[in-house]
Amino acid sequence: MKELNVTLEHVRKAYARPVLEDVNLEITNDSYIAVVGRSGSGKSTLLNILGLVEERDGGEYRFNGKKITVGGDYAKLRRENIGFIFQAYHLIPTLSCRENILLPTLYGKGGALYDELVERLQLEPLLGQRVNTLSGGEKQRVAIARALILDPCLILADEPTGNLDPANREIIYGVLHREHEKGRGILVITHDKDTAAQAETVLRLESGRLVS
Repeated sequence: MKELNVTLEHVRKAYARPVLEDVNLEITNDSYIAVVGRSGSGKSTLLNILGLVEERDGGEYRFNGKKITVGGDYAKLRRENIGFIFQAYHLIPTLSCRENILLPTLYGKGGALYDELVERLQLEPLLGQRVNTLSGGEKQRVAIARALILDPCLILADEPTGNLDPANREIIYGVLHREHEKGRGILVITHDKDTAAQAETVLRLESGRLVS
Protein backbone atom coordinates (compact mmCIF):
# COMPACT_ATOMS: atom_id res chain seq x y z
CA MET A 1 0.00 0.00 0.00
CA LYS A 2 1.26 3.47 -0.88
CA GLU A 3 2.18 5.68 2.03
CA LEU A 4 -0.46 8.21 2.98
CA ASN A 5 0.09 11.47 4.80
CA VAL A 6 -2.52 14.18 4.34
CA THR A 7 -2.54 17.35 6.42
CA LEU A 8 -4.85 20.34 6.57
CA GLU A 9 -3.70 23.34 8.60
CA HIS A 10 -5.98 26.27 9.39
CA VAL A 11 -8.09 25.63 6.30
CA ARG A 12 -10.85 28.14 5.56
CA LYS A 13 -13.75 28.20 3.13
CA ALA A 14 -16.68 30.58 2.75
CA TYR A 15 -19.63 30.96 0.42
CA ALA A 16 -22.24 33.53 1.41
CA ARG A 17 -21.00 32.90 4.94
CA PRO A 18 -17.98 31.16 6.46
CA VAL A 19 -18.30 27.36 6.40
CA LEU A 20 -14.83 26.17 7.36
CA GLU A 21 -13.01 28.62 9.59
CA ASP A 22 -10.02 26.81 11.10
CA VAL A 23 -9.86 23.14 10.12
CA ASN A 24 -6.83 21.10 11.15
CA LEU A 25 -6.64 17.42 10.25
CA GLU A 26 -4.14 14.65 9.60
CA ILE A 27 -4.93 11.42 7.74
CA THR A 28 -2.48 8.51 7.47
CA ASN A 29 -2.67 4.84 6.54
CA ASP A 30 -3.69 4.15 10.14
CA SER A 31 -6.67 6.53 10.05
CA TYR A 32 -10.32 5.54 10.02
CA ILE A 33 -12.12 8.80 10.74
CA ALA A 34 -15.82 9.66 10.81
CA VAL A 35 -16.83 13.31 10.58
CA VAL A 36 -20.29 14.14 11.91
CA GLY A 37 -22.22 17.39 12.22
CA ARG A 38 -25.51 19.00 11.43
CA SER A 39 -26.66 19.61 7.87
CA GLY A 40 -24.94 22.67 6.44
CA SER A 41 -21.98 22.44 8.81
CA GLY A 42 -19.51 21.98 5.95
CA LYS A 43 -18.93 18.22 5.95
CA SER A 44 -19.33 17.83 2.18
CA THR A 45 -17.20 20.93 1.59
CA LEU A 46 -14.45 19.40 3.70
CA LEU A 47 -14.64 16.13 1.76
CA ASN A 48 -14.52 17.98 -1.56
CA ILE A 49 -11.44 19.93 -0.51
CA LEU A 50 -9.72 16.75 0.64
CA GLY A 51 -10.74 15.10 -2.63
CA LEU A 52 -9.14 17.88 -4.70
CA VAL A 53 -12.40 18.76 -6.40
CA GLU A 54 -12.97 22.05 -4.58
CA GLU A 55 -10.52 24.77 -3.59
CA ARG A 56 -10.08 26.26 -0.17
CA ASP A 57 -9.91 30.00 0.52
CA GLY A 58 -6.96 29.80 2.88
CA GLY A 59 -4.77 27.57 4.99
CA GLU A 60 -2.35 24.82 3.95
CA TYR A 61 -3.00 21.45 2.36
CA ARG A 62 -0.31 18.81 1.81
CA PHE A 63 -0.86 15.44 0.19
CA ASN A 64 2.00 12.97 0.64
CA GLY A 65 4.48 15.79 1.00
CA LYS A 66 3.17 17.74 -1.98
CA LYS A 67 1.89 21.24 -1.27
CA ILE A 68 -1.54 21.68 -2.83
CA THR A 69 -1.75 25.16 -4.26
CA VAL A 70 -4.97 26.96 -5.14
CA GLY A 71 -5.52 26.81 -8.89
CA GLY A 72 -3.27 23.80 -9.45
CA ASP A 73 -4.16 20.79 -11.59
CA TYR A 74 -4.25 17.68 -9.41
CA ALA A 75 -6.33 15.33 -11.56
CA LYS A 76 -3.51 12.75 -11.77
CA LEU A 77 -2.82 12.92 -8.03
CA ARG A 78 -6.53 12.48 -7.30
CA ARG A 79 -6.95 9.63 -9.77
CA GLU A 80 -3.97 7.65 -8.49
CA ASN A 81 -4.52 8.13 -4.76
CA ILE A 82 -8.17 8.78 -3.87
CA GLY A 83 -11.21 6.54 -4.13
CA PHE A 84 -14.66 8.15 -3.73
CA ILE A 85 -17.80 6.43 -2.42
CA PHE A 86 -21.06 8.41 -2.62
CA GLN A 87 -24.54 8.02 -1.14
CA ALA A 88 -26.02 8.51 -4.62
CA TYR A 89 -23.56 6.00 -6.18
CA HIS A 90 -22.87 8.17 -9.27
CA LEU A 91 -22.79 5.16 -11.56
CA ILE A 92 -23.49 5.50 -15.30
CA PRO A 93 -26.90 3.84 -15.82
CA THR A 94 -26.37 2.97 -19.50
CA LEU A 95 -23.22 0.98 -18.73
CA SER A 96 -22.95 -2.51 -17.30
CA CYS A 97 -21.57 -3.21 -13.86
CA ARG A 98 -18.32 -4.42 -15.42
CA GLU A 99 -17.98 -1.23 -17.46
CA ASN A 100 -18.70 0.98 -14.44
CA ILE A 101 -16.08 -0.79 -12.34
CA LEU A 102 -13.42 -0.52 -15.04
CA LEU A 103 -14.24 3.07 -16.05
CA PRO A 104 -11.37 4.64 -14.04
CA THR A 105 -8.86 2.41 -15.84
CA LEU A 106 -9.60 4.26 -19.09
CA TYR A 107 -7.80 7.29 -17.67
CA GLY A 108 -4.83 5.63 -16.01
CA LYS A 109 -3.06 2.39 -15.27
CA GLY A 110 -4.90 -0.09 -13.12
CA GLY A 111 -7.32 -2.95 -13.15
CA ALA A 112 -5.12 -5.58 -11.49
CA LEU A 113 -7.54 -5.73 -8.57
CA TYR A 114 -10.58 -6.42 -10.75
CA ASP A 115 -10.89 -10.18 -10.18
CA GLU A 116 -10.25 -9.84 -6.44
CA LEU A 117 -12.84 -7.08 -6.04
CA VAL A 118 -15.47 -8.94 -8.06
CA GLU A 119 -15.03 -12.02 -5.90
CA ARG A 120 -14.84 -10.20 -2.57
CA LEU A 121 -17.89 -8.02 -3.28
CA GLN A 122 -19.87 -10.94 -4.77
CA LEU A 123 -20.42 -9.16 -8.08
CA GLU A 124 -19.88 -12.00 -10.56
CA PRO A 125 -23.62 -12.60 -11.27
CA LEU A 126 -24.17 -8.88 -11.86
CA LEU A 127 -21.31 -7.98 -14.20
CA GLY A 128 -23.30 -8.04 -17.44
CA GLN A 129 -26.30 -6.15 -16.07
CA ARG A 130 -26.86 -2.44 -16.46
CA VAL A 131 -26.66 -0.74 -13.11
CA ASN A 132 -30.17 0.72 -13.40
CA THR A 133 -31.50 -2.81 -12.82
CA LEU A 134 -29.73 -3.23 -9.45
CA SER A 135 -30.84 -2.75 -5.86
CA GLY A 136 -29.30 -0.01 -3.73
CA GLY A 137 -26.97 -2.42 -1.98
CA GLU A 138 -25.80 -3.92 -5.28
CA LYS A 139 -25.18 -0.46 -6.71
CA GLN A 140 -23.09 0.50 -3.69
CA ARG A 141 -20.98 -2.65 -4.01
CA VAL A 142 -20.33 -1.80 -7.67
CA ALA A 143 -19.46 1.76 -6.66
CA ILE A 144 -17.00 0.50 -4.04
CA ALA A 145 -15.33 -1.77 -6.59
CA ARG A 146 -14.97 1.24 -8.90
CA ALA A 147 -13.52 3.32 -6.05
CA LEU A 148 -10.89 0.65 -5.31
CA ILE A 149 -9.96 -0.44 -8.83
CA LEU A 150 -6.90 1.87 -9.03
CA ASP A 151 -5.71 0.81 -5.54
CA PRO A 152 -6.01 4.21 -3.79
CA CYS A 153 -4.36 4.91 -0.46
CA LEU A 154 -7.25 7.17 0.67
CA ILE A 155 -10.98 6.44 0.63
CA LEU A 156 -13.40 9.37 0.99
CA ALA A 157 -16.96 8.24 1.66
CA ASP A 158 -19.98 10.56 1.64
CA GLU A 159 -22.87 8.93 3.55
CA PRO A 160 -21.93 5.50 2.10
CA THR A 161 -24.75 3.69 3.93
CA GLY A 162 -27.37 6.42 3.72
CA ASN A 163 -29.63 4.64 1.22
CA LEU A 164 -29.10 1.09 2.44
CA ASP A 165 -31.06 -1.39 4.54
CA PRO A 166 -29.44 -2.86 7.69
CA ALA A 167 -28.15 -6.01 5.94
CA ASN A 168 -26.39 -4.04 3.22
CA ARG A 169 -25.03 -1.58 5.77
CA GLU A 170 -23.29 -4.46 7.51
CA ILE A 171 -21.75 -5.54 4.19
CA ILE A 172 -20.39 -2.03 3.60
CA TYR A 173 -19.08 -1.81 7.17
CA GLY A 174 -17.21 -5.05 6.62
CA VAL A 175 -15.70 -3.86 3.34
CA LEU A 176 -14.49 -0.60 4.87
CA HIS A 177 -12.95 -2.41 7.84
CA ARG A 178 -11.09 -4.84 5.57
CA GLU A 179 -9.77 -2.01 3.39
CA HIS A 180 -8.62 -0.15 6.48
CA GLU A 181 -6.80 -3.26 7.71
CA LYS A 182 -4.96 -3.32 4.37
CA GLY A 183 -3.60 0.15 5.13
CA ARG A 184 -5.99 2.48 3.33
CA GLY A 185 -6.82 5.67 5.17
CA ILE A 186 -10.57 6.21 5.40
CA LEU A 187 -12.61 9.33 6.04
CA VAL A 188 -16.40 9.00 6.20
CA ILE A 189 -18.88 11.83 6.57
CA THR A 190 -22.20 10.72 7.98
CA HIS A 191 -25.30 11.61 9.97
CA ASP A 192 -25.72 8.02 11.08
CA LYS A 193 -24.51 7.10 14.57
CA ASP A 194 -23.98 3.43 13.73
CA THR A 195 -21.86 4.29 10.69
CA ALA A 196 -19.82 6.77 12.73
CA ALA A 197 -19.32 4.14 15.43
CA GLN A 198 -17.44 1.92 12.97
CA ALA A 199 -14.60 4.45 12.83
CA GLU A 200 -11.65 4.56 15.20
CA THR A 201 -11.87 8.35 15.51
CA VAL A 202 -15.06 10.45 15.47
CA LEU A 203 -14.77 14.19 14.89
CA ARG A 204 -17.57 16.75 14.93
CA LEU A 205 -17.58 19.71 12.57
CA GLU A 206 -19.10 22.67 14.32
CA SER A 207 -18.58 26.43 14.03
CA GLY A 208 -16.18 25.78 11.18
CA ARG A 209 -13.81 23.63 13.24
CA LEU A 210 -13.21 19.93 13.87
CA VAL A 211 -13.52 18.87 17.49
CA SER A 212 -13.23 15.47 19.16
